[in-house]
Amino acid sequence: MPLTVSRAELLVDDSDAVFRKLVHNLFAFLYRHETIRGGHGERIGLAGIEYTILISIAHLNIEQEVNIKTVSDHLHVTGAFVTRVVNKLVKLGLVDKNVTKSDRRRVTLKLARKGREKLDALAPVQRQVNDIEFKSLRRQDFLALVRIIDGLVKNADEAVALQTYLKSTHRDVA
Repeated sequence: MPLTVSRAELLVDDSDAVFRKLVHNLFAFLYRHETIRGGHGERIGLAGIEYTILISIAHLNIEQEVNIKTVSDHLHVTGAFVTRVVNKLVKLGLVDKNVTKSDRRRVTLKLARKGREKLDALAPVQRQVNDIEFKSLRRQDFLALVRIIDGLVKNADEAVALQTYLKSTHRDVA
């Protein structure tokens, strides 16, 4: 089989087998993590992404004013997508959306009382599940993983852009 990577750092004994194992294990982990996220959301009556945006608004508000762009940048999704989900969360009474006095085009987002109550009720279950999901990590592993994943997200953005460019300039392999 042809190699799927060429960087020496990703080859072990001139093979990409360990790289492919990593990629497949990432798929397995992310599938399970998505299931867990969906379970957290379901527990409070939301879809997984709705829960993720709700809890992101709550946590981001601790250190800064939050708007659509803040959330979209944090989650690496489009502002249009966040806007659609936030509008649903507003209709459900979970998020308050306030127009900024200095710039009427901007809105700030805050957790509504009902949203806070739902997240407060979820927290004990969330802690138990998250502690089990990440129990194999020591502190230094955890901090290294955070740093590594930050880098991988940035790399993946570049890889998607390259793949899109190559698709537009070359014919697909048939």
